Amino acid sequence: MDRRTFARQMMMGTAMVAAPSGMKRLDSASPESVPPSFTPLFNGRNLDGFVDMNTSEDTWWVENGILKCTGQPIGVMRTEKQYENFILDIEWRHMEPGGNSGVFVWANGTPYEDEPFPTGIEVQMLDPRWADINDGAEEYAHGHLFPVMGLEGTTPDNPSKIARGRSYALENRVKDTEKWNRYLIVCIDGTLKLAVNGKFVNGIRSERRKRGYICPESEGTEIHFRRMDIMELPGGILDPAESAPPVD
Repeated sequence: MDRRTFARQMMMGTAMVAAPSGMKRLDSASPESVPPSFTPLFNGRNLDGFVDMNTSEDTWWVENGILKCTGQPIGVMRTEKQYENFILDIEWRHMEPGGNSGVFVWANGTPYEDEPFPTGIEVQMLDPRWADINDGAEEYAHGHLFPVMGLEGTTPDNPSKIARGRSYALENRVKDTEKWNRYLIVCIDGTLKLAVNGKFVNGIRSERRKRGYICPESEGTEIHFRRMDIMELPGGILDPAESAPPVD
């Protein structure tokens, strides 16, 4: 099933279930039935749509339709706008054994105090060899989800026994160095679900943050992104305190 068919069926199914008895339901002839669609967050040509937060002009570049990152200095760039409910379809690969990176969602647009990263939720992207190189647990390298930089009020689907507050993936699905991985990140009303290479394996819930910036991460080693598409979904009931502070 392609993404357009998936999106249409998802929205139609939601409308059929949610419509109260007696209310006209959406059908294929009504304009309201047209589902949201994926659009490029990264356009494959340049960095339009992103703002450097605390890296450098040399950190990020585009080559042959691929967004590349040196990993130096450590920090992030962010989207120009904030996002609330969305699906992020992202493909990535590490170019060095033990590579470390990730993407922050619902994040602040500025770093936290003297740290290089913003407050938000990190969707971790580690090379599987990271565990051996750093004498760490294998679970770290397969899609950990966790709050960062002071974010409170999160509940992991699969609480890690070795890293408090983190949620670990139920299956190890991240591929080895230089191989492409695909994350499908579904963020709705404070709930984040992560699919790794074709299967949903992790999730986390945030009570206090439901809207913010999306921030690809530079963390020491070269990483590539060749797809970064987003489907924006309808907004929910959002308290101003549940949104990251806007940055001009």
